[in-house]
Amino acid sequence: MNEYREFAVRVLLGPATVVVFCLLFVPLALGVLDTRLMTPFAAPGYALLLAMTVVGSYVLPQYSLWIYWIPFTVVCYGIATVVGGLYYGVRALRDSKESVSVS
Repeated sequence: MNEYREFAVRVLLGPATVVVFCLLFVPLALGVLDTRLMTPFAAPGYALLLAMTVVGSYVLPQYSLWIYWIPFTVVCYGIATVVGGLYYGVRALRDSKESVSVS
């Protein structure tokens, strides 16, 4: 049970998850604060926010655009968690195969 808990904590808070979240969220947030900071690094986050805004304005047209930042942050973290989980899962699988072949 302890190794599953460690894996879950690593997936939720590990460096890979934090890096993916920062790549999706930070460049777009900086670009919104100051347009001079809008770089091509913001393109994935911008595309995600644009898609969420299209769906959100269709489903809930009475809300203004700033309200979509809360779900955008949650979705960015969800995507980062999936990518981090895949990274750590593949890494654990590769490490277990290497330890079996060495012994």
